[in-house]
Amino acid sequence: MNYILPVVLLVLAATPIAAQEMNNSLLAYSRMGVGARVIAMGEAGSTVTNDIVSGYWNPAGLTRMKDFELGTMVNLDMGYNRSHNYASFGNRFRFGALALSWVNANVLDIDGYDENENPTGTFSDSENNFTLSYANSIGDFSFGFGPKFYLSTLEGESIYGYGVDFGAKYDINQYLEIGAMARDLYGEFDGATVPYQISAGLAAYPLKGLTLAADAKMEKDEDPYFCFGAEYWTSIGRDPEADSKLSVVSVSEQSSWEETLSTLQTGLRLGYNRGRLSAGTGIKLRNFQLDYVFRYNNHEVFGNDHILSLILRF
Repeated sequence: MNYILPVVLLVLAATPIAAQEMNNSLLAYSRMGVGARVIAMGEAGSTVTNDIVSGYWNPAGLTRMKDFELGTMVNLDMGYNRSHNYASFGNRFRFGALALSWVNANVLDIDGYDENENPTGTFSDSENNFTLSYANSIGDFSFGFGPKFYLSTLEGESIYGYGVDFGAKYDINQYLEIGAMARDLYGEFDGATVPYQISAGLAAYPLKGLTLAADAKMEKDEDPYFCFGAEYWTSIGRDPEADSKLSVVSVSEQSSWEETLSTLQTGLRLGYNRGRLSAGTGIKLRNFQLDYVFRYNNHEVFGNDHILSLILRF
């Protein structure tokens, strides 16, 4: 079974990092996930992504996107003056697919105090990472990687860092697909090693419009854990173009607004990830996809997430 090799290589390549000094809370915002669709599926995204958001979950999936795609995401209400945003764009070329993505997290109006606990006013913290991803395929095997640049700004002072992601996917047949992703396999930020995350997953397409996904993940100083997700697309109109491999139908150019609406899709999603439940929905036309997810965080301080994301395809 030659398709197992990419998964094994990614896991083995991460082994030397375990001996290095790492802070597992470092750059935690960069591992919060992006894109309402995959978050709604329990963040089991190492295999199922096939659009511009693949630059985050598994760059190998960029080989499946349209010629040009734009993606964006916003967390609508995080509380405590926090925000989490994402934007990306990418294009397929003869030599492969390229995508540039930006992940941002902010905390505004933080109360400041001096050593005598006297108020000094407020300040803000801004965390950013920029990733340039490349992907290509050889037959049924796809691969990709993405070097990253980290930038943190606190009270006007900036800190920099770098990282790199690697990913691979393999189509076993029309019903099954596997993938693996190594996030921050090598990386450093302000003199500290960026904590890695290894994911390996399976996606199944048993019925028309239905996708089932499962990921096994491993992070520094934590036991391996599993993520599960399910998605079902149904066509409102007469011409479905669902994500499932068993239901993809090419759509001809439409000559009227009514005919364009006939391609409208609706999607339903459920997910589970370490005690956190998520549920979401979405609508999709041929060149437009809008998704929403509610994520129950099971946290004593921070509330639940309401996330909205958009993808435009050309």
